[in-house]
Amino acid sequence: MKLWRLRSFLETVETSIWTLTFRSYCQRRTTLNDSERSLLYVAPWILYLSTYLYCCLRIIYPLQKLHRDLPPTTLYAYGESRETAVFPGPTFEATLDVKARIHWENHIPDDEHFLPVDTSINWARPKHGGVPIVVHLHGAETESIYDGHPDAWWTPKGEHGYTYATQHYSYPNSQRPALLWYHDHVVGITRLNVLAGLTGLYFVRSPKDKLTKLFPYGEYEIPFVLRDWQFWANGSINFPNIGDNATIHPTWCPEYFGDTILVNGKAWPYLEVYPRVYRLRILNSANARFFNLSLSEPSLRFHKIGTDGGYLETKPQILKSVLVAPAERLDLLIDFSKLKPGDVVYINNSGPAPFPDGTDSFSPPQTRSVLKFQVTAWLNSRQARGPSNSDLRHALQYVESARTVQKIKYTNALHRYMSLQEFDDANDNPIVSLIENRTWRDPVVDFPREGAVEVWEWINTTPDAHPIHVHLIQFKVLNLQPFDENG
Repeated sequence: MKLWRLRSFLETVETSIWTLTFRSYCQRRTTLNDSERSLLYVAPWILYLSTYLYCCLRIIYPLQKLHRDLPPTTLYAYGESRETAVFPGPTFEATLDVKARIHWENHIPDDEHFLPVDTSINWARPKHGGVPIVVHLHGAETESIYDGHPDAWWTPKGEHGYTYATQHYSYPNSQRPALLWYHDHVVGITRLNVLAGLTGLYFVRSPKDKLTKLFPYGEYEIPFVLRDWQFWANGSINFPNIGDNATIHPTWCPEYFGDTILVNGKAWPYLEVYPRVYRLRILNSANARFFNLSLSEPSLRFHKIGTDGGYLETKPQILKSVLVAPAERLDLLIDFSKLKPGDVVYINNSGPAPFPDGTDSFSPPQTRSVLKFQVTAWLNSRQARGPSNSDLRHALQYVESARTVQKIKYTNALHRYMSLQEFDDANDNPIVSLIENRTWRDPVVDFPREGAVEVWEWINTTPDAHPIHVHLIQFKVLNLQPFDENG
């Protein structure tokens, strides 16, 4: 198994535990420096699903070091044992049109969640305790019983939600090749279980895709799972235990913003790269933070070749910055070939939080830094001349050969209009957010026909941006436009 290296470039910080005031691990930090770095080897744990009759993955509670100066953090994570469970979870590699079968097991021993559960909102409510889980493969086209329905949860004690059918999930992988991701999806505590660490990557690959051979995974194709967390100095996750309006929702908060930026489970890491083209597969696994990523080296650009649904149907976009919303995925190329060994490039973040207007208190200075690239020399001249030393022109040619355009006529399609509403208290604290003024428990009112083409127009009347995706199928964004809610 090939290893790729991430190093932390966060300076040493104070490690005392504050008990009298609500201060987080990084609250006093205003700058980051590179003077002290710890070498981190991150092995991409890959499970090739086409080789399994059934792959079994467990949900366990590990302790994980997220930075060398931070004590181990308690998480919930995917793995085969407590020793191997990790955030992000194992990377699944699925082959196009080859069915994959995964058996999911819940081995969390806790009677109660280690993060505060607000029982005033609609949630699973297991009668006999335990932490309920159910797994959703985000972006997958699959049968509904394998979709991870929010009420299909189960606990280690054998208790089930009312739509539970099975823990043996089957994924056909008959969609366009793309980066998907799997995460927990239990009604009422999805935000808690995902924040606790239940996140992993899932690739659908085509054997005909030349780009996969040009950029071997873990070597020149690098996954970046972005996340913001806040920590107590003892390593535990700092999560609010008092709601915005505690008289209505004692612990529920509409959004969570951390002050520590992590990539692949490491705080502010850096990656050694050779002077060549790299492929980055980015997932924003944050609760609410939008990342607007840019490169510190003015000569470099992001070449955006794909998104959630696979390769772009248009030509690659050459961008100075890329915006990635929570749950969104990006497929990018960066060409370091013009740089020399010793050069340093930073990925920075300028995304407002909450998006799009932002508040300074949710974006302290350290959240502006994400990751550092350090260019290193080729080990030998043969390696530099080898086939792995691709240039950007060849890479983009391969993208062009793999690109497909799906033409769909929607001029006579049925239009549906969906509005998002937020209801606040007298102090403008959110109490509830609804779609079409309906709750999760209300009867279903929309029944699309199989094979039909529909156009859904989402009208967001709330102050913040809300990423939305539809389960079981792929969809295409036609346009975005502002509107005057008063006119």
